[in-house]
Amino acid sequence: MITIKDIAKEANVSAGTVDRVLHNRGGVSPKTETKIKKILKQKKFKINIIASSLAMKKHHNLATLIPQYDEQNLFWKSPYSGIQKASQEVSAYGIENHFFVFDQFNPKSYLKAFQKLIKTEPDAIVMVPFFYKETSKIIKELDEKKIPYLFLNADIKGFNNLCYIGQKSFEAGVLSGKLSHLCSIDGDEFLIVLTRKNIHDYEANNERLKGFKNYFQENVPDAQIHQLQFDQSDEFKKVSQKINDFLTEHPGVRVVMVPSSRISNICRAIDDDKLSGLNLIGFDTTPQNIDALKKGIIAFLISQKSFNQGYKSITTMANYLVHKEMPSNEIPTPLEIITKENYNYSHSEERKYINRN
Repeated sequence: MITIKDIAKEANVSAGTVDRVLHNRGGVSPKTETKIKKILKQKKFKINIIASSLAMKKHHNLATLIPQYDEQNLFWKSPYSGIQKASQEVSAYGIENHFFVFDQFNPKSYLKAFQKLIKTEPDAIVMVPFFYKETSKIIKELDEKKIPYLFLNADIKGFNNLCYIGQKSFEAGVLSGKLSHLCSIDGDEFLIVLTRKNIHDYEANNERLKGFKNYFQENVPDAQIHQLQFDQSDEFKKVSQKINDFLTEHPGVRVVMVPSSRISNICRAIDDDKLSGLNLIGFDTTPQNIDALKKGIIAFLISQKSFNQGYKSITTMANYLVHKEMPSNEIPTPLEIITKENYNYSHSEERKYINRN
């Protein structure tokens, strides 16, 4: 008997995509839909109404462990929104997703959120692994309970996660290095600004830093690269004074790279007379970053399409729970260079969803 998995394999799509076509739920491109319908007709496929009905009645309890966002840290609103959108869609399969949020600067908050999560007895978990030591404790319990989990946005090696969904952070760092090089002329110096002291606890930023340095080691080994480090708790006045004093002492710095979503904060901290002579490169399309980009203060942003990451994490786990479809070990999202000229043509799906909600 021909199954949905067989159709999906021949069409080179997921079982969930075939299912959406069968039940006219939308979300599939016209080209793909036509291809699937042609195969369905060729195979004389018929829906097993009884099996489909039983599958729809089976309830799956999904949990998501993700950092909370606020006006100062808006990055996580994007993947959160993507997760919300997908959660609404997969509810038709009997999958209910519950959010558990934590303070991204507080390991205790991370563990406390997980303790609340595990009490709900989830069938599967989507999680952002933030602190290595605490993540090890969490994963040990999940493995003991045989609860499947996938990693979103941050890829920590050495665990049994079903897959990782997110940006290739090292390659993103290399790209930021290349953009920085393109923004410079011979003799220019470069400044990396880290906005958290526990950089090694956040794997994505650490890998970006490695990638940036690797680019220069291989292409401009004599480049002068400086590094400044701040903590989230540092007062703005202190940050501003430190960075402006540094730029005064190092007038050769012409490019500033921030390997996180907080580049707009650094822009605000730099005096206008110094800012005008700098090329700034950062990550993520938060509202504050986009505002600075449109004003020409930021030269480039590297987007990791975090809305898509969140959406994909839920649909991937839904396919695993409902169709037993094993995902690839890694599902990377594209590296997208955003400028003030092309922003309006990107992230349209995310903006539409957020505006409606």
